[in-house]
Amino acid sequence: MPPGIDCIGALSDGILHHILSFLPAQEAVRTCVLAQRWRHLWKCTTGLRIVGNKGPFWRWLNGLLFVSRCLRTLVLSGVGLQGTTLDFSSCPALEDLTIGFSVINVGKISSLSLKCLSIFRCRSYLDDRVRVSAPCVVSLKLLGFSDICQKYSQSGVYCGAKHDACTNCHANNDGSRNCVVLGAISNAKHLELISSFGTVIFTRDLKWCPTFDKLKNLILNDYWCMGPSFDALSCILKHSPVLEKLSLHLFKGLRANVKMKGSYSSMERSSVISEHLKVVDVKCSVVDENVVEVLKFLCTLNIRFCFV
Repeated sequence: MPPGIDCIGALSDGILHHILSFLPAQEAVRTCVLAQRWRHLWKCTTGLRIVGNKGPFWRWLNGLLFVSRCLRTLVLSGVGLQGTTLDFSSCPALEDLTIGFSVINVGKISSLSLKCLSIFRCRSYLDDRVRVSAPCVVSLKLLGFSDICQKYSQSGVYCGAKHDACTNCHANNDGSRNCVVLGAISNAKHLELISSFGTVIFTRDLKWCPTFDKLKNLILNDYWCMGPSFDALSCILKHSPVLEKLSLHLFKGLRANVKMKGSYSSMERSSVISEHLKVVDVKCSVVDENVVEVLKFLCTLNIRFCFV
């Protein structure tokens, strides 16, 4: 390449926007001093990463909104979110939101366009619990998110999301019944629910589980397959009347060493699960005692498995 040729500058705006999306927000903004063309490029990036260097540094003020018609992916890491609502109504293209290692002191996360929501290693210190309103979400991952009701009853009993009479743990007023999270995603056709053990939100929501009357494809991790009664798995299946494919990912890491495919017994179908269910996939690292218990439970629903 001849000297003096600006290879980066020869790229189209679309490619430069894509490159900027991989940079932390602070570094992306600094590119505005490179040349006249770069002055506003960062404002139209499709991805934004806001990263705190030493603990939470960025706070969401009441009424402050993200405004971008281009933003599709947003990552918030090591930040402090504070306010009434984390509102993304001014980001109509936003589809993927990840919040990690942060404090989420907002009453509600709201987006009409969001499809993938991941929250990991976060805490909330509010008396009220964080609620989600995102009707288009198809993938929800909660890993290490501590959101425990801090309220006390009139008798002085600490709730901890364990008391049915606690009004703090009850409904959104947006048609999502009494659920904190599940009701907000009940219109999904394809859904991935990944959670870590001990997550209080789903445990609470399952008591008022909504009907997923459009759900056809469901992916669950091992959190949803806990014996001996398998209440969580039973509840989700019972409330998914048109489900066609169920995938259980009972492994850690990125790969599964063992894959099994299940199908209904031709003799009798269970009334607990969808009559439309055609495929049941189970993936695991090894067929251990826990996996065997899951298979036994599914066999009680007249589902039989073979290795693939």
